Amino acid sequence: MGLKELFEEDELSSGFDEAQIDKFYEKFCEDFLNGSFEVNGKVVKIYPQKSKIKQYAKYCESFVHIISRSYLSSEGRIYVAQRANRVHWIKPILLGHPCDEIFYYKWVDDQNVCKEHFWFFKKDFMVVLKDIGKNVQIVTAFCVDKDEKFKFYERYTDYKEGKGTC
Repeated sequence: MGLKELFEEDELSSGFDEAQIDKFYEKFCEDFLNGSFEVNGKVVKIYPQKSKIKQYAKYCESFVHIISRSYLSSEGRIYVAQRANRVHWIKPILLGHPCDEIFYYKWVDDQNVCKEHFWFFKKDFMVVLKDIGKNVQIVTAFCVDKDEKFKFYERYTDYKEGKGTC
């Protein structure tokens, strides 16, 4: 799977660059608002409502969860350029499953919700879905931190061995 970032590292703004974020959002909308597709027999949905966070108010909630991470409180979000720069990887990763490059597993989170994880291992990028009735919804997507890699790998191997939590 030959996925590349939208912007080269030296072109990527590390801070909140609205013009650049708008380009990421345009690609996100192409992939998720202009048509549908299925994963494991379920239509992939997003949370289309606009974010309540002032800085991100013009973007839908699913997109905001992908391009940012929480901090200090559950309501605060901080922009992460590397996550945003891979927003266009989400659909190909989901459509590429199953394949050897994508490590798939299910895991029950702290709120007792079973979530599907699609880990593009070679590039350390994870896409997370959850069931919403007959469909699935994108929860988030993120770059796997080196200090978390072992934990995720252990969950993956447990799932493959039938020791998963859901």
